[in-house]
Amino acid sequence: MALATRAVMPRVMRSTTAGIGAPLAAALIGACSSPSVAPFSELDRDGDGRISQQEATRDVVLARMFADFDIDENGELTPFEYLQAANRR
Repeated sequence: MALATRAVMPRVMRSTTAGIGAPLAAALIGACSSPSVAPFSELDRDGDGRISQQEATRDVVLARMFADFDIDENGELTPFEYLQAANRR
């Protein structure tokens, strides 16, 4: 019985995936890709033009790498430091 199920499965999978469409497929691929850093404006919650360590906690990747990205070690990321960090990834 298990052998018969394996033989049918590829046909079922092909017909299911063919009907999901490109937008859904792109969303699924994006969900499985590596995490990325959120846009600067989204993280700069107080709008002061800098991302503090507290603001960085909203993004897992940025929070984990904050000290590496903070070039002048002042506890904040400027847009320049943020861009440099994004290009290093």
